[in-house]
Amino acid sequence: MHPIQHAGSNIVPEDHRRNGQVDVAGFFETIRTGNLDEVVRNLDAHPWLVDVVNPDRGINERQPLHCAAGHGRLDIVKELVARDAEIHPYTPYHYPPVIVAHWEKQEEVRRYFLEEIPHRAAGTNGLGIGIVMAARCGWVEIVKEHTKRDALAVFQRGPIFETALHWAAHNDAIEVVRVLLAAGADVEADETGLYGGKPLHWASEHQPESVRVLLDHGADVNSRNLQPGDFFGRTPLIMNASQDDDCHEVTELLIEAGADIHAKDGAGNTALDHADAGGRTRIADVLRRSGG
Repeated sequence: MHPIQHAGSNIVPEDHRRNGQVDVAGFFETIRTGNLDEVVRNLDAHPWLVDVVNPDRGINERQPLHCAAGHGRLDIVKELVARDAEIHPYTPYHYPPVIVAHWEKQEEVRRYFLEEIPHRAAGTNGLGIGIVMAARCGWVEIVKEHTKRDALAVFQRGPIFETALHWAAHNDAIEVVRVLLAAGADVEADETGLYGGKPLHWASEHQPESVRVLLDHGADVNSRNLQPGDFFGRTPLIMNASQDDDCHEVTELLIEAGADIHAKDGAGNTALDHADAGGRTRIADVLRRSGG
């Protein structure tokens, strides 16, 4: 997958790259080291640096605000926000700075985004983070508030075109799963950007309780992953059997719900083929006892 450039982000102007007029890598280094004075000097001289895309780093340091958030540089975060840095970009295959702060355990920065300037984050219903990422983190109160403020929030898509229900089911955030289903989330929604699959596919990796709740709400136990690639054609049972968690509890739940143990994926492999190939003995035992 190749990240898609967000329309609001600044690529380093070609003439600056060519003539060496701006050391963008050096600018990010001043952020990492917390040199606020030097950051301000650079921004005063080159205002476009506020949202410049980092040419040398991945998703955690994509833009200056991501970098500052991840390194806990709250003073620099505030300086960038004051200069209208994009607080909550919707960029496919990338994540907003508040999530970077959360992943890097920068609690003071996370609270700043969610408690002091949530209204500044575009597209988040004034909550500081979108519903998909809130569900991924298991932040049930924020998810609830999204559903109250926007009846269509449950249909929003995340960075890989997944729904909030995908992440809640995958991470076993059961209370979030129940909130989303009660608000009308589509139990058969497909993630269409990277891995593919429905929420049940994601839950089937290793989350028995999520699987149980989704099945109780009508999830198709024999649904197929429609995303071209390695996972194409997999049913939830095949997905379960292909994961190293070796979660046989999920295997049992799916079979009890009517999963076809003889179904084959796009490569012609059954669930038992995957379990045997990966040495997942607990899943393989359940499949064999069930006639696989």
